[in-house]
Amino acid sequence: MKKSLMLAIVGMTAGVVSSYGQGFAKLDNYNSQTNFPLITYGAGSGGTVGAGIGTGFTVGIYFGDGAFAGSVAADPSGTASPTSLNAMLVFSTNPNSTAPSANAAVANTPGYFANPSTTQVNSTAGGISTLEIVAWLTSAGSYDNSSIRGHSAAFQLPTKDSGDPNLIFIGDFMPTFSVLPVPEPSTFALIGLGTGALLFFRRRK
Repeated sequence: MKKSLMLAIVGMTAGVVSSYGQGFAKLDNYNSQTNFPLITYGAGSGGTVGAGIGTGFTVGIYFGDGAFAGSVAADPSGTASPTSLNAMLVFSTNPNSTAPSANAAVANTPGYFANPSTTQVNSTAGGISTLEIVAWLTSAGSYDNSSIRGHSAAFQLPTKDSGDPNLIFIGDFMPTFSVLPVPEPSTFALIGLGTGALLFFRRRK
């Protein structure tokens, strides 16, 4: 009897510790306290360059537990998948990890987003999470399938327990970034392929 009771208490304690151990933040750049970064239109993305994106985009998170250097500088297009730049980042499928752009929660203000609920952004409350914020055309269904998309540079964010009354707003740490059309193969690359094919067939003759 005593042994069963002790095991039950240990199990409950482990559950509390596990629950408390998760780190949370708010996917929100509209209610930020110190920084007000925008997601803007880049050249060729269908909007005024430098203006905040309107409706029709979804905002999401790539994240990793701990502080580490992001290699986003290797992506001048701003459109590559963060996982192809840094294998330590994963796309968050946790609840409340996406938000629509310029919706009623942000007073329909272009360039802003907010999810009123908290989202888990790493596995340790009080720890550091490395994030990249991404935006893609909602109609495309995902970042990878979107013809217009963008991601922020990597940044670090301190996390808190979900019950903390002073949860961190992701917008306080996120840098401004733009959405851009996904690059097509360059004309020069296509010309090079064509020239190579012609030379190949000439040699065969």
